[in-house]
Amino acid sequence: MILDSREQKRRLLLRLKGVESGRVLIGPSVVNVHLTDLCNLACQYCWYYGPGTPHQPTKKKHMPYELFEKLAADCADLQVDTIFLSGEGEPTLHPRFWDMLPHLEKTFTVNIYSNGTFPLARCRDILRADRIVINFGEADRESYRKLQGKDLFMRVIRNIRELAKLRAKYNPTFIIHVLFIMTRLNAEHYLKTETLVKKLGADMVEKRVLEVYEHSRHLMLPGQGVKNGTSGEWPPCYHGWFNSAISLNGDVNVCCALKRLTLGNIGTTSFTDIWRSDAYAQARVSALTGGDPFRNYQECMKCPLTKRNKEIDAQMDMYNRVQQA
Repeated sequence: MILDSREQKRRLLLRLKGVESGRVLIGPSVVNVHLTDLCNLACQYCWYYGPGTPHQPTKKKHMPYELFEKLAADCADLQVDTIFLSGEGEPTLHPRFWDMLPHLEKTFTVNIYSNGTFPLARCRDILRADRIVINFGEADRESYRKLQGKDLFMRVIRNIRELAKLRAKYNPTFIIHVLFIMTRLNAEHYLKTETLVKKLGADMVEKRVLEVYEHSRHLMLPGQGVKNGTSGEWPPCYHGWFNSAISLNGDVNVCCALKRLTLGNIGTTSFTDIWRSDAYAQARVSALTGGDPFRNYQECMKCPLTKRNKEIDAQMDMYNRVQQA
């Protein structure tokens, strides 16, 4: 479900007013829900499954479906705009994934982060969402296998083509968004990959330079450095008003990049109560101003969501100008 422009504006103004007043008046714009740690690929650059990563997923953890239902109900009450279905692996491998989409489609904008390897017969179900972001980094089968760890290239190709074919009938506004993680191995293949997926029916291709971890340094682009931290003035972080992230076990975090700071667990406390809690309120202000403990977190120093914060900062500036006029 895509919100109409009037409702989008109303909710945005309430969030900006919340920043101004220092308290939330509405739920976050986006809730990122991690569903499973199971994956059928081993992308070289992946923090969870890349060769040599210190992280060892169990391949058995899934968010309980009953917990997901409770979270969805709370998000509806809080007027959350968008649910991102992602994971520490491939979200469509959750045992109840195909039951989740009908539960969300009439209430939220639904985005799926996927590797695109789901069964072809499930493309019709995928179209219950509003957007799929497919991690796809090569234009030929052998290069794909080397970069992404398994020989599933043709399955992704067929799925993109099928989604593009079916959406005219079932969901004309559905967006096929391809994410190209640029590394030393595939940088020269970007244009070829972009041409391929757009020919198949993809709407857009987003080029993103890989995040460098110790086990993926060999994939760094020539001249690419490792971002060690921010310098100078603290960049305002608005995630406390606009974003929230739910881990596999139900832990609630300010964003998906910062998991060490847990503000509650939806298994014992409702997401609504956690969102409105004093602990969350304190975290919002600290993140916005660069107070402890955020200034010392490496995750914040290397924030992958800086662009989104700058967009909100510009909206906040415009809001303040209108208020002062």
